[in-house]
Amino acid sequence: MKHLVQRAIGRFGFELHRQRPRFVPHVVPVSIAGVDFQFWIADPTGEKWYKPEEHKHLAEHTETARLVRPGDRVLEVGAHHGFMTMLLSKLVGERGFVLAVEPSSFNAMIANAQIGLNRVTNCQVVQAAISDRKGNIKFSQRDLEDERIAIGDGIEVPSITADELDAVFGPFDMLKIDVQGFEYQVLRGAENLIHRRPRMVLELHGQRIAHYGHTGKDVLALLDSRYTGTFVSWDARDKVYPFPDGRFNPEEFASLFLSRS
Repeated sequence: MKHLVQRAIGRFGFELHRQRPRFVPHVVPVSIAGVDFQFWIADPTGEKWYKPEEHKHLAEHTETARLVRPGDRVLEVGAHHGFMTMLLSKLVGERGFVLAVEPSSFNAMIANAQIGLNRVTNCQVVQAAISDRKGNIKFSQRDLEDERIAIGDGIEVPSITADELDAVFGPFDMLKIDVQGFEYQVLRGAENLIHRRPRMVLELHGQRIAHYGHTGKDVLALLDSRYTGTFVSWDARDKVYPFPDGRFNPEEFASLFLSRS
């Protein structure tokens, strides 16, 4: 019967399309790395990226938990929808503190909503871009969708350095960076913070770093050579390898989990 209707409609030059189900924001329970929290799936991007069942199997969460200590003060650069913010909040506990920085006003709103949803009191969200200098940075709409930082026309947001935030909200014991290729600029503005060699979770987007005129090797050159730890390749996100290691390619995508040796 369905095919007969489609053929009949086709004779008159019309096509029958199945309507896509409309997205409805919803809350999902998350249980990873030994902690539990509620997470608001606010849009289709959140639904795609933050599937609790998939995140259970990602080694990056257990490696992050290995580095975090109760009472830590954490600077999270690139909070997106606040998924890692909530994980870090639970890991540092009531005596700890998480400062989550997110340039997109929409994403910052969602991250703030996660704080309210989970009734946590040890987090704060700042809408700004972290760079190597204080000023302003502009986003194009395309770069916002790709989660990249663009220097050019678009939406202007304030920029600040990690060292400036460290002076006001720190001293930070841990630094988490996920900025989709803008890693070099963030670390250049964190010279004083890095000098103390905080524990670090660094999302290295090797292929996107070139978008801003640098390489993955340039990023690693800004780190203290005494950093050691582990890494997770995005090609096999359930496996953990030692860092440094011959299998590591700084020009690919990887998550680094570093501490001072």
